[in-house]
Amino acid sequence: MNQQSDSENRQMRLIMQVAVVLIFASLMATFIWYFEDGEENMQEITLNLLAEEMARSVVSARWQWEAEGRPPRILQVQYDREGNETDRRPIPMSHLGWPKVEPNAEGCDQLWKTVLNTPMQVGSFKVYGEFFDGVKMSGKALDSMCRFRVSTGPYFDYRIYTGQVIKH
Repeated sequence: MNQQSDSENRQMRLIMQVAVVLIFASLMATFIWYFEDGEENMQEITLNLLAEEMARSVVSARWQWEAEGRPPRILQVQYDREGNETDRRPIPMSHLGWPKVEPNAEGCDQLWKTVLNTPMQVGSFKVYGEFFDGVKMSGKALDSMCRFRVSTGPYFDYRIYTGQVIKH
């Protein structure tokens, strides 16, 4: 009887250990899913903020281009809230008055670096710049755009001939 009782006890301990492992694994899977979902939201929020910053910068460049008599290049100066200069950078302008973009992915990357003056990164994720030719998409050159995206996540578009920033 003692041997049967020991066998039953071992079986019961094994069942308990398996149950504990299963509960622990399901809790870990839930936490991983929760934190993954939160990180995607953080990417979207950060990319939206960068889209707003790009929209402000290109409009500012447009006004400065007009005020300076439509030169081929402007020197954009950034200030902090106290009025101290924080950054200055040259921006080549198109004949339409928007920051000039070469019609390829490298041109989109250069636009990001010139207008935003930040690395092409959101957190630890790389931002990809893609060029879409408006003539090939819709038959209209004015629809040409750069898309800035995080691998499989959020993105925004910049229409290179109209200066419009479109958040998705």
